[in-house]
Amino acid sequence: MSRTIPGAAEPGFDDSDWRYVTVPHDWMIENRPDSASPSGRPGGFHAGGIAWYRNTFHVEDRADRQLLFLCFEGVSMHSDVFINGHLLGHHADAYLGFSHDIGPWIRTDTANVIAVRTDCSQLPVDRWYTGGGIHRHVRLIAKEPLHFPLRGTVVRSEIDSTRQALLTVDLEVANLGKRDERFDLLVDVVDSQGRLVADGRSSEFLAGGDSATLRKELRIEQPTLWSPETPDLYTVNCYLMDGNRRIDHQQITHGIRTVAWDPQQGLVLNGNPVFMKGVCLHHDGGPLGAAVPQSTWRRRLENLKSLGVNALRLAHRPHSPELLDLCDEMGFLVVDELYDKWEEPWPDSKEIRDFPDRWKADVAAFVQRDRNHPSVVLWSVGNEVMEQLADPEKAVEWYERLIEEVRAQDPDREVTCALHPGYPDRGNEIPSRMMQLSSVVSYNYRSDSFRVWHERYPDLVFLASETKMYRTDRVADYQIIDFSKNSWNNMQPPVAGHFVWAGIDYLGESVGWPDRGWRHGLLETTGAIKPHAWYIGSRYRDDPMVKLTVKDELLADSLNRWKTWQSSWAGAPLADHWSFPDGSGEKEIVIFTNCDSVELFLNGHSEGIMKQDAFPDRVIKTRLVYEPGTLSVRAFCASSRGRKGTVSDSLVTAGNPHALRLAADRKEVTGAGNRVVHIEASVVDSLGNRDPHGRQQVSYQVEGPGRIRAIDNGDLADHSLPSNKEREMRQGRQLLILQAGTEPGDIILNASAEGLQPSSVKIKSK
Repeated sequence: MSRTIPGAAEPGFDDSDWRYVTVPHDWMIENRPDSASPSGRPGGFHAGGIAWYRNTFHVEDRADRQLLFLCFEGVSMHSDVFINGHLLGHHADAYLGFSHDIGPWIRTDTANVIAVRTDCSQLPVDRWYTGGGIHRHVRLIAKEPLHFPLRGTVVRSEIDSTRQALLTVDLEVANLGKRDERFDLLVDVVDSQGRLVADGRSSEFLAGGDSATLRKELRIEQPTLWSPETPDLYTVNCYLMDGNRRIDHQQITHGIRTVAWDPQQGLVLNGNPVFMKGVCLHHDGGPLGAAVPQSTWRRRLENLKSLGVNALRLAHRPHSPELLDLCDEMGFLVVDELYDKWEEPWPDSKEIRDFPDRWKADVAAFVQRDRNHPSVVLWSVGNEVMEQLADPEKAVEWYERLIEEVRAQDPDREVTCALHPGYPDRGNEIPSRMMQLSSVVSYNYRSDSFRVWHERYPDLVFLASETKMYRTDRVADYQIIDFSKNSWNNMQPPVAGHFVWAGIDYLGESVGWPDRGWRHGLLETTGAIKPHAWYIGSRYRDDPMVKLTVKDELLADSLNRWKTWQSSWAGAPLADHWSFPDGSGEKEIVIFTNCDSVELFLNGHSEGIMKQDAFPDRVIKTRLVYEPGTLSVRAFCASSRGRKGTVSDSLVTAGNPHALRLAADRKEVTGAGNRVVHIEASVVDSLGNRDPHGRQQVSYQVEGPGRIRAIDNGDLADHSLPSNKEREMRQGRQLLILQAGTEPGDIILNASAEGLQPSSVKIKSK
């Protein structure tokens, strides 16, 4: 990326040779990884630099009193924003949004030019991939002088003794005009079925140049409560009215629920204890970089839901507002995290730390942005902060100040900080004195200490904010499948929840070249569920489930040779297929279930019934001589465990590779917004069974109003550019993300590979 473009902020600058992009956009992901890149292992070896954006728009009939706000949800990073050559401001943060009143510089006689300079030349600044550019949405919002300021409305609810909900709506109203204004304030509440359930109207007065917070209280009879199982939402409509003329309008999505933290029961939601079955997530979307469409997040969250996940820790900086909207809609409990580090940076950071100057503004922007989301049940203000280890007194001071400021913005939620596990051999405080500053204690990789600590501090609630997915220790021999030291085994009350690191593979925090990221998530960057993740499913899911896997001896050998600091995060070496060379001998079968017993079959012959209780780690294991065909299992759940029924799973030996298969997650794209289609490509035999060993090079062609946004095979050591028109398969599958254009028409994706029958899929764009 170019470092200097003289005059790029000026309206008359010639940008005719610049390329067109659609925001959200991440220019950093477009750079091929380079082992010499200064972003290094933290940034996935993606190159930084400086990049500019320009956009032209016309305002032909602007009312004299109209205000125009330019709103950015996230720009990475150190951005300068210009309007018609005028510098509006500089913003260092990549994750928190900002806005500018651009009205004073708008022209109606000619085109207006917005220019944005993004500077990611000093890398790394975070321990993960940051992305570069305008990676979240941008909006131009018109307001009258009398208006609702952005993010100035707060909706709260309480349940009274008669089971009615009292909604308190605090609305900030500003009058930036010179004259006094009389107006009506109207608030109505609509349920998820579109029915009006409450409303209220009042006459108000606001002097010119003044602002005020006005309160409306409404009652809802027999409200439906928000929870992970029933994420019912209400829409609160707020209007400023001049008679029948609407001056301003805003919508707030609200979920009615009660949240309490109890030292004996953990999280109590709507009066019932709820265990947080969680994972930690970073903000990137694999080959999409930091600009992740909402539909991509939806697909990923649906797969996490299928594992029984009901909670997300959004690490370690604010994620996109769209992701939180999905958490509200889909029913995820959220630990919303503001910072990784505070004043003291992590040792390799190139960031200029201005934390003491900006922390108050950051807290305000963060809490005001997310406080209306019912999914957010806990604020986190830090993660493994360096002060905890190096200067405990300073850590306590900063933590106290951050807690106080968050509570000033939102008195309804608790505040926590994910604490470093510490190094006993270095004399660190264990447990940290920071633990006693909040009633909810988040500790990384210390769940085995919680019971002892709870006896010492009985008024605290403990949260396992990071845990390993397989075992807490460094596995001595990956050929031995043993989950007995999984951290879940310590997750009885008073522990309130458990967050696996990590839910999805992510860019950055690589073990080293050529890997570009962290490989140890439950899901690949493609969204595919890894075989070993079904252990988490067997512990998280409430409904009966069973999953067949087979030990992968080659992967186990590889892990035994792989001696790095990341070794103990690796999952169990398992495969999700029954396709091996004839005469390959015995195979270890690993069965994950939450049922009481299973019966295993090979080609229709019963291999016996096995009870889960017979295995100390509650993972059923047996050995069979490999025989091609069908391996299947039937699991039986007794009502004594709260589950009842029979479930099954099977693996079928794949024949010779025969064809490509394309499966799209939707066949029609309508409306504006994230017009993205996810298409799973796979190599299959003549009967449609996936070939798990396929590594064919697949080429794609697009006809019609669409383009390839990215192709991903889940291999973080594959350095192909995401938008290439071909990529090699991994395990006989890959994901293609298709970006539909704005014009209508049929989009046809054609796929071909040498020696295989081609395939195509048609998407209708409206």
